[in-house]
Amino acid sequence: MQNLNSIKKDISEMAGLALKMWEETFKTFMEHDLDLLSKVLEDENKLNNFEKDIDKQLVEFTRTSAKPEEKLKVAAYAEVVGDLELIGDYCKDILERVQIKIEEKLLFSDDAVKEYEQLYQKTHDAMKEVVHAINRDDLSLVQEVLRHQQHIDTLVDEYRQKHTERMINGVCSPFACNMFLNMLDFTAAVYYHTKKIAKSLSRIK
Repeated sequence: MQNLNSIKKDISEMAGLALKMWEETFKTFMEHDLDLLSKVLEDENKLNNFEKDIDKQLVEFTRTSAKPEEKLKVAAYAEVVGDLELIGDYCKDILERVQIKIEEKLLFSDDAVKEYEQLYQKTHDAMKEVVHAINRDDLSLVQEVLRHQQHIDTLVDEYRQKHTERMINGVCSPFACNMFLNMLDFTAAVYYHTKKIAKSLSRIK
């Protein structure tokens, strides 16, 4: 018989893996480490397996054990699991661009690297708080994430404009510019899904 507490432990482990992937995706970019890139992609497969296994557990729990008041929790946790898996997908998307950058010897300007680092850090801070809330099983902790939401879309638009200007001025090539803009968009998507996780957890009483 399925137990919600055991399922939450698996979700906590999955969340920790997603955070680790996010950190190592950034490290791969900063260090141009293709060996680390391969390891992160292996973790992405583990994340996918977590999603499949936890979804099965949630379905089984709903079918056999869940009390009426627990079914809303199950729905929220299912959304959390789906968003964690999507974060892994976006890590993979970023890594594909990093691999192209390394293999094609593409150059990003110092300003571009600084902008990406700032966007990564804002996303990392939010994700770390969400994972901490899941690990502690104290879902009230996500309120900090919801109270301090960054206007990521506005920031991405600003960085996109600056980078386009750098391309026009010949600071970087159009191909490198495209890779960088993709990475900005994927990072914004990771933040969006982190915020969605916080909102889902905030509905659990």
